[in-house]
Amino acid sequence: MSFGWALPLLIVMQTRSAGVSPRPVAWAAQSPRPSACQGTPSLWEVSRQALLGRRCRELSRAQALLSAAPDKARARAQALVVEAPDWAEARVLRGRASLRLGDAKSALADLLPLLTDDGGSVPDPFALLDGGRAALVQQDLAAAARFYRALGSRAALLPDKSQQVTAYIEIAATLLATETVPVDDVLAYLREARRRSPGSGFTGLCAALTAVAWTAQGREAEGQGALSEVTDPDALARFETRRDVWLPEGMFHAVMGLVWERARPDLSATHYQALAQGALSGTAVGKLGTRRHARAAAKAVKRGVR
Repeated sequence: MSFGWALPLLIVMQTRSAGVSPRPVAWAAQSPRPSACQGTPSLWEVSRQALLGRRCRELSRAQALLSAAPDKARARAQALVVEAPDWAEARVLRGRASLRLGDAKSALADLLPLLTDDGGSVPDPFALLDGGRAALVQQDLAAAARFYRALGSRAALLPDKSQQVTAYIEIAATLLATETVPVDDVLAYLREARRRSPGSGFTGLCAALTAVAWTAQGREAEGQGALSEVTDPDALARFETRRDVWLPEGMFHAVMGLVWERARPDLSATHYQALAQGALSGTAVGKLGTRRHARAAAKAVKRGVR
């Protein structure tokens, strides 16, 4: 009589005996599942689940280090990528840590797969936000727009209201910097940011970006109406760096060029010139800078003649 049917049970019983450790068997955890094991799932599944559990715990520890010690977070994530090269979650965490360490190129390489259609689970909104920011640093406006479009309504899933406001502003500013996005989409995100931002210090920036959106489309009356809501232009200076909000290269100059047009035309002209000669030179916003700078130069000539 054959006792082959009892072999799987004997293996499991042996691993649970006093003399044998219940830890996963190395070959079962690391190799593709052989066809002979199809009828004996217990040992295989236990091994794989134990290995996955260990990796998840390690990923969790790395995630906890992301803000305070991104170098340590990246090292742990890198170790997981070496161990499991196809594990997307480890690559994403490595990319997010790289961004915080100033390595936007590596960050973008790790985060770009989030945009693929076969990505599986829904991407974390924080990861999409970091992907957009990495693309902005690399001046890859097309990739940045894809990240921010994917973020879209998921920005509401960010836990803190100020994070949500920042995300909506960055989505709007990045879409505004592209040629093909309807102005209504930009304005919708800015309205959402303003709705969530009372007292946050971002209201003036939202109004200024709204003015840029209208004016770039030739809607001067609407643009001037939005500008009237910017009560403290000096307060916008903090957005020149990406400490609070990550704006596309050149967008700050568009904002400051508009808000200083009447009160400080010389300063306005300087910002318009930087806008016209910068990364957005071929876009609707960049062309706004070209037109406004030419107009400011003509006015300066007239003042000199007089």
